[in-house]
Amino acid sequence: MGALGKNKLFLLAQSIVCILVAVLLIVAVVGLYRDGATAQAENPLTWIFSRESVAERLRPIAPLFFVGIGLAMTGLILGVKEENNCKPVKCGTVKNRTSGGKTVRTALLIAAVLLIAAGLFNGSAKDVYGKAVKVCTECVGLG
Repeated sequence: MGALGKNKLFLLAQSIVCILVAVLLIVAVVGLYRDGATAQAENPLTWIFSRESVAERLRPIAPLFFVGIGLAMTGLILGVKEENNCKPVKCGTVKNRTSGGKTVRTALLIAAVLLIAAGLFNGSAKDVYGKAVKVCTECVGLG
């Protein structure tokens, strides 16, 4: 199997993991809301989304999520990308617009990971979670 076949196989595996994580997250959130709404019907002061219930639902999905991140980082480091089968245009050639994009994407990814880590260490995640719960329950009317 040539390099082209390995690239396609890698991209296929990465896509499958990404789709699977998305589906599992949707199922977890819908189930979490359903269970929370049932508990809130019994006791109106109960929160639909609590930290413990969210952690319980997302814990089984976390390893697959990190596998997806690992695949994305591996593909980025190894330079795996989809082959572009574009034909040259009559009046000239198709320009490659992604020549400097890899550096920018890598820098943005590193910056995002560092900022997320900084937010987790300084306690901002608790504030964001509290605000998200208030938005969902008060503004949108989920609670």
